[in-house]
Amino acid sequence: MTTLPLFFEKAAAVVSLPPDDAYTDGLLETMRCQSGRVPLWPLHRARLLRCSRLGEGELAEIEQALERIAADCPVPAAKLRVRLGYRGGRRCWDVSLLPLEPTSELEEGARLFLCTGRLPGGKTANLGCKSLDRAGYNRAKAELPPGEACDGLLLDAAGRVIESLRCNLLVRLEGAWITPDLRRCGVRGVMRDWLSARIPLGEVDIDLEILCVAEEVALCNSLRGVMPVRELIDHRRWLPGSETRRLQRLIAEELW
Repeated sequence: MTTLPLFFEKAAAVVSLPPDDAYTDGLLETMRCQSGRVPLWPLHRARLLRCSRLGEGELAEIEQALERIAADCPVPAAKLRVRLGYRGGRRCWDVSLLPLEPTSELEEGARLFLCTGRLPGGKTANLGCKSLDRAGYNRAKAELPPGEACDGLLLDAAGRVIESLRCNLLVRLEGAWITPDLRRCGVRGVMRDWLSARIPLGEVDIDLEILCVAEEVALCNSLRGVMPVRELIDHRRWLPGSETRRLQRLIAEELW
């Protein structure tokens, strides 16, 4: 019986892959493989086109490989990790098919820890890409309290709330959903884009004061969908709310 993980250099199966730092100018695309397909592929594809120098031919090659890998996935749900960039001066890409571990956060809610490290703003408009250069995120991850299950909350240099270490943020305020404005920095996640096409979702600057008076707070990404936030450690607690549950049902009905 085939088990995970599985690795592919382009479309060819291999035993292992080099570490992320083997890539220069590297991009990362993390996707959910569900029931033999990649439900959010059109949005992942759009982000790859926006963030990379991929031509249509190379993108079609990646798309065909992902379709085959997803169709042959030995489990109902898994994590697809696509990296592309340069290794040894040569343009290349690879794929990892990894287990999607169960999490209690979908029901019980996630805990956030406010990291002191700040995300730098770019000199040009932020494309919202996910880079393989994870140094800043790794430094923030090292701040998390040892032995505690939590995600890191990241701010920019001006103190604006941007994202967590692994998710975009959704904030329910005065009966409406808002999300941080990512024009300056941050990863523009595809689940956030999927939701914004289906619900009113305002992009605004959010600071800690606004976050702490929110009626509900949730996290979203392409692997897990939407997860309630139950605590910003040392600042505020929430109960998983009805509007967050409504978003979870929407994803379950339309995606997986």
